[in-house]
Amino acid sequence: MPQNTLPTVWLEISDFMEYARGGNITVSGIQRVTANLVTLRGESKYNVMPVIAEDDDTVLYAVDIELFQKLVDGLQSGLHDSKYIQKLEKKVRENLVPARTSAGDIFVIAGAFWIYQDFQFLKNLRERGLKIGVLVYDLIAIRKPYFVIPILTRIFEDALLDVLSEVTLVLTISDHVRDDLKDYIQTRLGLDIPVESVTMPTELPEVSYTYENIRSEVKAVAKQDYVLFVSTIEMRKNHALLVNVWERLRQDRNLNVPNLVFVGKWGWEVEDLKNDINRSGGSGKWLFILNNMSDEELNYLYRNCLLTAYPSFAEGWGLPVGESLAHGKMCIASNATSIPEVGGDLVDYIDPYNVDRACETFRSFFRDHDRIRQREKDIRENFRVKTWDAYCKEFYKNIDQHIEDKNALSREGNYVYSPGEIYFYGSDDVSEQNEKGGLLVTARMTRVSGWNRLEKWGCWAANNRAVIDLPTSLPAGRKVRVFIRVKAPVSQERMWLSCQAGGEDFAYGNVSPVAAFINFDGVIGQDGNLRVVLNSTGVPAPDSSYPTVHVGISAIGFVPADDAAACLGFLEKILNETPKTLGDAIGTMPRGQANATGPGMGSPFLSRLLLGKAENPNPILGTVEKMSDRLSLFRARRSARKQKWGEAEKYYAAMLRRYINRPRILVQYGHMLKEQGFYAPAAEAYRQAAKIDPSDKEIRKHLAAVEHMVNS
Repeated sequence: MPQNTLPTVWLEISDFMEYARGGNITVSGIQRVTANLVTLRGESKYNVMPVIAEDDDTVLYAVDIELFQKLVDGLQSGLHDSKYIQKLEKKVRENLVPARTSAGDIFVIAGAFWIYQDFQFLKNLRERGLKIGVLVYDLIAIRKPYFVIPILTRIFEDALLDVLSEVTLVLTISDHVRDDLKDYIQTRLGLDIPVESVTMPTELPEVSYTYENIRSEVKAVAKQDYVLFVSTIEMRKNHALLVNVWERLRQDRNLNVPNLVFVGKWGWEVEDLKNDINRSGGSGKWLFILNNMSDEELNYLYRNCLLTAYPSFAEGWGLPVGESLAHGKMCIASNATSIPEVGGDLVDYIDPYNVDRACETFRSFFRDHDRIRQREKDIRENFRVKTWDAYCKEFYKNIDQHIEDKNALSREGNYVYSPGEIYFYGSDDVSEQNEKGGLLVTARMTRVSGWNRLEKWGCWAANNRAVIDLPTSLPAGRKVRVFIRVKAPVSQERMWLSCQAGGEDFAYGNVSPVAAFINFDGVIGQDGNLRVVLNSTGVPAPDSSYPTVHVGISAIGFVPADDAAACLGFLEKILNETPKTLGDAIGTMPRGQANATGPGMGSPFLSRLLLGKAENPNPILGTVEKMSDRLSLFRARRSARKQKWGEAEKYYAAMLRRYINRPRILVQYGHMLKEQGFYAPAAEAYRQAAKIDPSDKEIRKHLAAVEHMVNS
């Protein structure tokens, strides 16, 4: 592919391709947006090239534009069967070529960004100097999670967090979503990313229907007056409100109540609605549910309805409201979220939670059809259709302006990482962090090279050298202490690890299958960046997903090396973090009592560990950071055999500074404290060991014994 001199807009189309490969024969929703952005790509002053991005690849793959346009036209026409569409999709995929991107280009995701399992490719694009844009349709999965399948909330928010860590421009489909997303970005991430709205079109397809192919059951429904509700049938769309309203209105024998027609596929969480419908006895009498409608049949129902309804609890836009107005039909719609943006003053609004008010609104129009006709007249005279041409022109205007923005753009991503905080990789930890409130900055996109995909618990390194970058606000040359929670898979083979973060190499040794924090010294590099390199040997993977894996990471943080108070506070946070697979298994004492005596800023355990004269007792060994772990353990055991408990404590303390979550070292440290009569810190050492390894009965015995001494 020839190199372009002007910037290129690389338009991501992966979800469109998957949609075609899945056997769909016409576009709808998100795919219609992508289709029109491709067809009307000439609205940009720059070259727009559709590409596919693979989440485990650093290369974008460009399509043959003529072949892809043929696929788009085929889906938009709705005139072809699935075999024809799938054959075209396969041909497009067979003719992909690597795209030659350049600094100054922009990569744009206008489809379903949450389909990716990993967004490492976005970080690679940002580092190569590309700008990144994304179109966000709504935040319903986050803001109103009870309206979506539970797993979708986690998938969507993980994806959104990863995208927002690298994106340079966000577009939304409504002002409501724009404002909602701005609030989310500022309050949950502490970021300031440009967010602009490009409201959706209301244009209908230019097709002249003869209505010769309308099914008999559809024609039968249209012979009487009816109110039309077009939507997937699911809890969020609030079909139950209309069923309740119709039941009430039909009790008024002086009121001519039209039938109610639902058009859409059944979704999830509909058992209560089905029960309501069965209880009402209205199915097939005054309530009709139709699905698998052709565009011609849907047009026919719009044309012949008395009016439409749209009582949804939450939307990113509210397309059926616009469709109703485009057909010249009045609509009674919810006043929630973005819906009033679609209808403006031409729609009558109801509170989706207030059945009484909804009854009165519908009753007033059913009593006076002249009001309906007046509404239709207002719509014909005042409704202005927004075309796809206008939408694409506005969309690409925002993209073009962002390309031309000359403000300096960091290639490091959007997050700046602060000392003293723990940042997580796995979605389990992120979910728990989310529940606590506050900022939701993650470490998920700090991985630079040598990593596999993210998993619920964290991430395995893919190579013997894996790199992490954390942009910070600290000056270059500042010494820090780096903390990383690492683990190895359960295996007969041992995994060796060494670390480097701008300072000297730190040989950690063999990695345990129990996740534990290690720490070592580092130095902030140029531009405030902390680069961490983990070198590890490979062992067989815990499942068949990879042949071998290297060191696993699940959390990271850092503190200034010369700030003892900051280090103390960070150790407290570490002690409160437990591998999620063990978290609920801790039962060594009642929760209230554990919380009352647990580690804190005034903890005698932490004070002795970090500040309590735990310096190296033998100067010829050098500093703590350079101490040989094997020799330290030997010295500690020898001192213990000689009953030199204080000296042994100091050796174990030095080791715990590196391996704060090693249960066996914690137990030995607790023994040394107990022998000196320091029962409270000894209890905390045993308690922390029990948190990490709750199945060890000996630890619980030691804890119970020393707690008895504390309370006696």
